[in-house]
Amino acid sequence: MSDWNRWLGGCLWGVCLACTSSLAQSGLDAEILKLYGGRYALDCASPQSPRVLVGAAAVAVEQGNQRMTAQGLQAAHSYFGQSAPPGFFVALLGQVQGRHDMVFLVQGDAKGQYIQIEGDKTVMANLGALGKSRFRSCDVAMNQRAMAYLKDEQQAQAAARAPVAGGAAKWPSELIRNPAFKSVYTRALGPQAKQPWLTRMDGPGVELAEEKVAGQTYQMAAFCKAHDCGDNNAVLLYDAPGSRVFGLVHMGGRHHFIGSPPRPVAAELNRLWRREWRQGR
Repeated sequence: MSDWNRWLGGCLWGVCLACTSSLAQSGLDAEILKLYGGRYALDCASPQSPRVLVGAAAVAVEQGNQRMTAQGLQAAHSYFGQSAPPGFFVALLGQVQGRHDMVFLVQGDAKGQYIQIEGDKTVMANLGALGKSRFRSCDVAMNQRAMAYLKDEQQAQAAARAPVAGGAAKWPSELIRNPAFKSVYTRALGPQAKQPWLTRMDGPGVELAEEKVAGQTYQMAAFCKAHDCGDNNAVLLYDAPGSRVFGLVHMGGRHHFIGSPPRPVAAELNRLWRREWRQGR
């Protein structure tokens, strides 16, 4: 046995005799297998190439006649939470010998679909150079589907970042993409501009609406920090013709006014804040 698949004299690799028989049992559902199952290899044109076989009950890494098998599989679409890397599809989680964690990250790029492997120290020591490799899908249709999906996703992301013309925004996340508003709003934020949820305005929000305050018509925007709306939220009043933004930011258990609102506007911001974030209380 060569050094690359040893770990302190022990080995997680077994001899591959009937390499596909144990992969045909129940485990991952049919939809996951349709999208991510099958053969992945360093060189799909070579039958002898190191490969990853994704089956229903197990995922196997094979080189020559040796195999490392992860069982007890689970599919985790939210493996990276809100910070998934570009092109991430799903993580297939399993264990080798019931105690060594192994993760198969199914991802995509301009060439199609591929798998990279992560695992505990024992797994990675056994894999050696294979642990740093990209195993490409050997299914042409799967690769084409992955490339098409990524292209659509990139176009959607580009559209989501595109500037929004004045008056066209319907939500706070669109309003921040209006250059005129963003310029005035950033100045009004002052030191609060260090808070990403405030500068991006990309958390949950309500549809923009008109509010008349002290004889002046404003565009009202209410939004909050994702996953923390109760403690971090804001209400803004935007006067586009006058290039002014007044706001009330609730953060750290305290109210902070931005834009130095006049007293009648400050009072209205308090009322609007209670209406939007405290159900009128």
